Amino acid sequence: MIKAQHRIYAIFFLFSFGLGSMLSRLADIQEQLNIAEGLLGLALMGSSFGMLIFLTFGAPLIERFGTKNTFLFANLAMATLYIVVGGSTNYALMVIAIFVGGMSVGAMEISINVEADRLEAHIGRRIMNRCHGFWSFGFFAAALLGGLMRHFDVAPLMHMIMAFPIVVFGTVLTVFGQLMAPEKPDASLEKTSIFTRPTPFILTLCAVSFGALIAEGAGIDWSTIYMRDSFEIGEFAQSTSLIAFTLVMALTRFFADPIVERFGTVIMARISLLITIVGVALVGVAPTFWLAVLGFMLLGMGSSIIYPLAVSAAARRGDRSASTNVASLAQTAFLVFFIGPASLGFIAEAFGIRMAFLAPLPLLILGLIFAGALGGRSFSGTQKSPKL
Repeated sequence: MIKAQHRIYAIFFLFSFGLGSMLSRLADIQEQLNIAEGLLGLALMGSSFGMLIFLTFGAPLIERFGTKNTFLFANLAMATLYIVVGGSTNYALMVIAIFVGGMSVGAMEISINVEADRLEAHIGRRIMNRCHGFWSFGFFAAALLGGLMRHFDVAPLMHMIMAFPIVVFGTVLTVFGQLMAPEKPDASLEKTSIFTRPTPFILTLCAVSFGALIAEGAGIDWSTIYMRDSFEIGEFAQSTSLIAFTLVMALTRFFADPIVERFGTVIMARISLLITIVGVALVGVAPTFWLAVLGFMLLGMGSSIIYPLAVSAAARRGDRSASTNVASLAQTAFLVFFIGPASLGFIAEAFGIRMAFLAPLPLLILGLIFAGALGGRSFSGTQKSPKL
């Protein structure tokens, strides 16, 4: 029998593989549409806006619809819409598809994190960072495949068509017969509201996460374009920044949980933020290809666990339902992430791609100041259950 945590690991992987398949081809989609970095950033803002809308209004829908059904339909919608993105030669059509796809991403963002949190409470140990590690492994697989597709000059449309059955049928097979984790015994009885307003605690978690989220988004969205514009290298070599970034991020998240348990969330968050600052600075000034790759590896390592730690802290808060707090954290964090892609695109167009990567530095320093908020409840009092 497949364990419940293995199923949720697979869902994280498949979700990010579908998302990463499209994002790994952004440089080619940009050239296909013949648009500058600013317009590409605006298109990516459409995705963030779609996520923000669902994160704002979607938590009650997921409570009613169920996380399993959300996994199925959101991944199907996302994979279908990214076929449209991959084949677009019309900018407006691409923006619309990315926007609606962003709503599917928002649905997955809430449902997978809520299910991971419930499962953590059910089995009595941390799995959130490992879940996000599998998310990064999925993105690494997508980045590696995207690099190969670029090397062999496979069009983005054909690439998205190839990714579709992997995401959709993989999700169906994973959730078939899956028993979802029960609601936590201490979950708030407060009715989930449509607008998940942030509490002061959630705002503090956002302050911790902002810089890492934007740095992570820069690595995901702009790393291939950075390598293309900074060095005279081939298509696969251009993709190595994204491949290295996602691989190191995946490995860090995969092995992070026992290290966080040993040293504590606050210490590990501060160390991670410092590593992110070093990585961002190195990417901004790297004179050679290999130093740039090293910078992206440090960026991936440092930014890897900040948001998962914030998600766990929000879900365990106990003042409201876990889905409400996760949605509140996500929607508030993505208010900054919403303007990030466009801002980085305009900065890259006006001042160069390197300056765009240096932009998150002030927010990373802010995260260091507020990192103490991540200290929270442990799992020591949680009852283990053999049912899943």
